[in-house]
Amino acid sequence: MASEILKRKLRVFSQHLFFKYRRTNKLPATIIGAEHKEIKKVNHSGKVPNPMCSKLENELVKIAQLGTKANGNYVGCCCEVRVSNEIIQIRNSVPISAIIFTDAIRPRTGQVIRRCQNCRSVFG
Repeated sequence: MASEILKRKLRVFSQHLFFKYRRTNKLPATIIGAEHKEIKKVNHSGKVPNPMCSKLENELVKIAQLGTKANGNYVGCCCEVRVSNEIIQIRNSVPISAIIFTDAIRPRTGQVIRRCQNCRSVFG
């Protein structure tokens, strides 16, 4: 279960994005928080991260080539991938399975979004 500090950080991130993009159509589809011990990060869905850590990339390419569609979603573009990549780049020894996530949220509506099949395969 994600910490209250991380959940608060995600709410602030959501508010920041909403105020930044409210008059445009550029709000990301989803946002999420992730943590491993003292490392707490938030991120949004978007382009495949560059650089991508090799251990995460190795798991993702088992599904399909990065940036291509599989199971209805673009592989590597989900908020779970982008935020976990940040954590692993800080501490490469973090196992993918040890990363704890908040719920994914749609910033436009505040709705909780179910993890896609690709992310369930990689993150559980």
